[in-house]
Amino acid sequence: MNLLLRKSVRSPHLAEVIASYGSVCVLLSYFCLYSFHMSVVKWFSLTCLGVVIYTFLEYIFHRWVLHEMLSNAHDNHHKKPRNLRIIATPILPVQLYDFFVILFLMYFVGREVAYAINCGISFGQCVMDTVHILFHSSFRPWYLESARSYHLHHHFIREQQAHGLTTSFWDLIFGTFPDTWYYYKKYPWMKYVQLPFPLMTFIIIGLLSGDTSKSVVTSNEPEKPSKERHPNKASHGSPKHGYLIATFCTAMLVVLGWEGM
Repeated sequence: MNLLLRKSVRSPHLAEVIASYGSVCVLLSYFCLYSFHMSVVKWFSLTCLGVVIYTFLEYIFHRWVLHEMLSNAHDNHHKKPRNLRIIATPILPVQLYDFFVILFLMYFVGREVAYAINCGISFGQCVMDTVHILFHSSFRPWYLESARSYHLHHHFIREQQAHGLTTSFWDLIFGTFPDTWYYYKKYPWMKYVQLPFPLMTFIIIGLLSGDTSKSVVTSNEPEKPSKERHPNKASHGSPKHGYLIATFCTAMLVVLGWEGM
């Protein structure tokens, strides 16, 4: 039983993240567009709404659940930020949580709207886990550098700030936006871009900074010694075929469970 519990809450590989949440997005989109005959504009609008809702849930979960309720477990990630085996959110708990979220939405807004919104929520979860893995890896494309810098500010400068991974919008709303963040000092106007374009700030900064941002280290954020930055040279491991199949089947069962209700 303990072994089963440990396996169910293991941190998934990037391929498993995409297989699970990606399959949910595809299947929900199929139901919306072909089974419910929803217009593309309506589906896209509701999916975008779901993404925005997800960013709020992401902030709440990171700030209050991980840093307060599950602080002991989350401390492992902060102590070993380069260990890619303990980064991504376990898939099974997220899918179970997602199951009840969709039931809640179905009760208030109906099945069609709930499916489209949850398509955005699942897409947001997939993006968050993907970029979080990349933030702590050696892969450093310029278009992710500002978002990576923001997250490393949370790790190495002040844990009480910069809780958002996909957007800094909710940090601004809840007063945890870091005024000492390198890119904020470089582009102070970016705080006001958050309100009309909450999900675009990191992308805009990346476009403005270009390739030069690859070498940027956040202010007051020293490069860590080799042993600390690469503990035991921990890699992301490799996806297990059994887990890939299990994550895909879990996603299918969750969605088909909604269909059966």
